[in-house]
Amino acid sequence: MSSSYSFLLAGRDLDVFLSFSGKVSLDMDFGYDLSRNGIKSFKSESWKEKSFKPIHRRTLEALTESKVAVVMTSDEEASSVGFLEELIVILEFQEKRSLTVIPIFLTKHPLDMTEISQLFPERAQIWRTAVAKLDNIAAHYSLSRNLAVMHGTYRIKQIADDIRLMFLSSASSDFKGLAGMGRHLKAFHELLALESDKEVRTIGIWGIAGVGKTTLARYTYAEISVKFQTHVFLEHVENVKEKLLPPSENFEEEDNLTKLDHHERNEISEARNKHRKVLLIADGVDSIDQGKWIVEYAKWFAPGSRVILITQDRSVLEDSGVNHVYEVGSLRYDEALQLFSRFAFKQLYPPPDFERLSVRAVQLAGFLPVAIRLFGSFLTGRGKEEWEATLLKLNAKQGKEIMEVWKLMEEAEDKGIVEASER
Repeated sequence: MSSSYSFLLAGRDLDVFLSFSGKVSLDMDFGYDLSRNGIKSFKSESWKEKSFKPIHRRTLEALTESKVAVVMTSDEEASSVGFLEELIVILEFQEKRSLTVIPIFLTKHPLDMTEISQLFPERAQIWRTAVAKLDNIAAHYSLSRNLAVMHGTYRIKQIADDIRLMFLSSASSDFKGLAGMGRHLKAFHELLALESDKEVRTIGIWGIAGVGKTTLARYTYAEISVKFQTHVFLEHVENVKEKLLPPSENFEEEDNLTKLDHHERNEISEARNKHRKVLLIADGVDSIDQGKWIVEYAKWFAPGSRVILITQDRSVLEDSGVNHVYEVGSLRYDEALQLFSRFAFKQLYPPPDFERLSVRAVQLAGFLPVAIRLFGSFLTGRGKEEWEATLLKLNAKQGKEIMEVWKLMEEAEDKGIVEASER
């Protein structure tokens, strides 16, 4: 596997890759089950491709970022070249790194390969082998979960719950091992005051971009959501009113709303009307109007509810009436160096001959977790000369937006990515 794969894993934010053999009417419901648990998914549309072409770059990147691939077959007969080619790559990822593959068969299996094999005889055996591997994975998964079969829509909720528990366990280990984040989590839990059911408590998380605000919120969500009757994680709140208000109270055009928004809106509105205990997390709150609206709306929730607003601007929280505010600050020097070493050297501290360069890299990263992970993953396995050259380029970009630095690094990896996608 190209080394560029490991580079792409750093600094990106995706959990589950959804692959389909054809159009699936319940895919939005499945995606919603994941989203409401704070799990981000990417819905591939490779199934639309009927002719042989290399996998689209964004699809390959999304697969690279993901920890789990859910492969859902909705037809008895395989008819999509794009799906079959994507399946081959998914299985390669499973074999060469820790990608978990979960198959779901909505019809009988294995897939009928007769017609498509006649159209593309040169690929027929490769596809048959991939489909057979998928069947074997399904059999092992079914036995391990004590499921009779891996088909039918009634398994969707159970599998979504499996994935949630998988990420909760993984997040617990990863998060607590992430330098500096343990103290943030402990302090934030004190602000949450979960033992108290006297009020609807609204808490704000703020800090500069890349400091770990969303990471803190997502882990908290995964850990405490089971304590609430209703829980929703809103990743984007640009149109928060449309997402939460029921149609009778929403005067905007509904044509602009996606099915996912519809799910979120109905669930949170029902919780509001029935006075339920709710956990609501809103990421990307960047205006006072958004903040005030969420705070007022949450007053209808039952006592014991928790509402968390995430922003880069503390004044938005203060002017919105949020009384409990937590700042996620940059890492301390020792924490930053440990985090960098974890990604660059797979150990707690840098080797003596790389210590000076490591300190410089941490300084250039501004002690920000996302930048440190990015730099460490990019530099791992490279020689001193490459380190020196890279740090000189980064120094020239100092003070620029982190995405500019990301682009600089990504350009150096483009060739490897293209080659990997054309294998």
